[in-house]
Amino acid sequence: MVRVTDDRDLELDEDADQRGIVEERPPRLNVLSAIRRFAPVMHGQWWKLVLTVLLYFLQVGTSVVTVALFAHITDTVLVTGDLSALWVPLGIWVAVTLIGSALSYTAAILGGTVTERILLRLRDRLYAHTQRLAPHTRRRFETGDLIARHSGDVDEIEYLVSSGVVQAAVAIGSAVIYAIAAFVTSWQLALVAFVLAPLLWVVSQRFGEVVKRAARRERASNGRITSRIQEGITHAISIQADNQADKDRRRVLREARIWRAARISEIRADAAFSETVAVVEMLCVMAVIVVGAWQISEGMATIGTLIALTGYLGYMYPQIQELGALAVQVTSATASAERVAEILDAPVGVCDPDDAEEAEKVALATDYVLRDETTPIPARDMRPGQSAPARVEFDDVGFTYPDADGRPVLDHASVTIEPCDFVALLGDSGAGKSTLMWLLLRFYDPTSGVIRLDGVDTTSIPLRDLRDRMALLPQRLAIFHGSVADNIRYGSPAASDDEVVAAATAADATGFIADLPEGFDTILRDGGANLSGGQRQRIGLARAYLRSTPLLILDEPTTGLDASTTARVLTPLVRLARTRTTLLITHDPEVAAVADYTLTVSHGRLVRGASSA
Repeated sequence: MVRVTDDRDLELDEDADQRGIVEERPPRLNVLSAIRRFAPVMHGQWWKLVLTVLLYFLQVGTSVVTVALFAHITDTVLVTGDLSALWVPLGIWVAVTLIGSALSYTAAILGGTVTERILLRLRDRLYAHTQRLAPHTRRRFETGDLIARHSGDVDEIEYLVSSGVVQAAVAIGSAVIYAIAAFVTSWQLALVAFVLAPLLWVVSQRFGEVVKRAARRERASNGRITSRIQEGITHAISIQADNQADKDRRRVLREARIWRAARISEIRADAAFSETVAVVEMLCVMAVIVVGAWQISEGMATIGTLIALTGYLGYMYPQIQELGALAVQVTSATASAERVAEILDAPVGVCDPDDAEEAEKVALATDYVLRDETTPIPARDMRPGQSAPARVEFDDVGFTYPDADGRPVLDHASVTIEPCDFVALLGDSGAGKSTLMWLLLRFYDPTSGVIRLDGVDTTSIPLRDLRDRMALLPQRLAIFHGSVADNIRYGSPAASDDEVVAAATAADATGFIADLPEGFDTILRDGGANLSGGQRQRIGLARAYLRSTPLLILDEPTTGLDASTTARVLTPLVRLARTRTTLLITHDPEVAAVADYTLTVSHGRLVRGASSA
C-alpha cells in the first residue's frame, strides 16, 4: 500500500476546513548546499560545460597573444619608427583576433544551449511535482506565488548550477592566465599589482550577505504580488461590483512597495560593491604605473613592458571583479533555490513507485520533449461500451488528514454501492463528503480499512488504471484554452469527431454549441469565460459521456446555477447517471431527490437513507 509519505505537512479538508494548521518555513540553503541540491538536473551536461570553459580559456589565450603583440609593436615599431617591422605582427594580430572571436562564438552557443536545456528540465521537474502535490499541500501555496517560483526563481537556479558555474570557472581561469602572463612580463610590477587584489574578495563577501537578505525579501514579495494580481484579475467583476477597486489597488500597491524596498536594497548593495571594486582596481593600476614609470626612468623596463603589464591587468581585474559579482549574485540565487526546494520538499499525493521513478527519468532526459512532440502518445481512453458499471465497497474505512488535530474525518465507515446505483452523498460542510471522493480517486489512501472497486482493493490497482475507470465532474469544471471539441475530448484524446458530437448530443449541448461562432471549433477563453455556467456543466457532462467509465463522481454539479438552468442540466445528468454507478455530492435536497437513495456522512460514519419514491 502506498500512502502519503511526508509527516511534516499541513491539513486542509475538502471544504477548506483549516483545523490544526502549522506554518512551515522554507529550507535554508547556502551556496554549496543549493548547488548540491540541484546538481542532478545537470546530468549528461557536465562535459558540455567543461568544453565551453575550455573554449573560453583558448579565447583568453588569444587575448594574451594580442597584448604581447601590441607590446612588441610598441618597442620595435612605435619607439624606433621602423614601419617595416609592423606588417608581420599586425597580420598575426588580425588572425589571432579572428580565431578568438570564433572560439568565443562557439562557446557562447554551446553554453547557451546547455542553459536553455537546464531551464527546461528545472521547469518540467518543478511543474510535474507541483501537479502531484497532495490536495491539502497544494493549498499551502498561493497560485500567483507558485507561478513566480516557476518563472523567476527557476531562472536564478539555472544560473546557480549552470551559467554561473561557467562564468566562475572562466573568471578564475582567466585571472590565473593573465596573472601568469603578467609575472612572465615583469614579476616586480605584477607583485605590486597583486598586493591589493585580495581586497576584492573581502569586499564581495561583505556585500554578499546583504544582497542575499534583500533577495529573500524580494523573491517572497514578488510571489505575493503575482498572487494579488492573479486574484484581482480573476475576481475583477466582483471587485468592481462591490466598489472595492481602490482597496484592491492599495493591496497590490502595498506589496509593490515592499518589493521596491527590497529591490532598492539590492541595487544599493550592487552599486556600492561595483564602486568599491573600481576604487581598489584604480589603486592597483596607479601603483603599477608609478613603479613602472620609475623602472623605465632607471632603464629597468621598456614602455612596451609597462603597456603589456597594464594590458594584462586591464583584462585580469574585470575577471576578479566578475568573481566578486558572481559571489554576490550566486548568494542571491540561493534565496530562489530555497523557494523552489520548499515546493520540491512538499509531499505529493499517493503515487505508484513506477510513476515516481519514471518522473525522475523524464526530468533527466536530454531531449524527451522533442521526442514527445514527434512520437504519438498511446491513447488510454475508456472507449464507449467497453466498461460495465462498478461495484464500490467501503469496508470499515477510517481516514485522518496528515498533521491534522488527530480527529478522523472518517471513522469505521462502511457501505456497499451496487452496480448502476445512483447515490446522493449528503452531509454538513466539512463532514467528509469530498474526502470520499479523494479516497476513491486515490489522492489519499485510507488510514484504516479497505476500499474495493469491483472486489479489488483500490490500493492494489495502478493509479492510471484506477482513474481510467472513473470520471469526475467537479464543482469548478476545468475548461482549457482550446476548441469546444478539444474540451469535450479532454481525457479521451483518441475520440473521433463523430463520438464528440454524439457525447455533446447526449449532454443536450449541441443546441448552444451550434449557436457559437465556429460551432465545435469555437475557441473557449480562460475558464470558459464565453460560456454560461450551465453551458460549462454540459461540456463537462459531454466529457463524462465520452469517457464512458464504470464510475461517475459528480461534485456539486448545480452549484451557482438558477432553477431553470439546474433543470436543463439535471435532465442529461440523470440520463448519464443511469448508465453507470454514480456518486452525487450535493447540498441541495431537490437535486438529491433524483438519486436512487442517499448516503449521509455524519460523525465519520456513512448512514444510508430511504430510497427515492
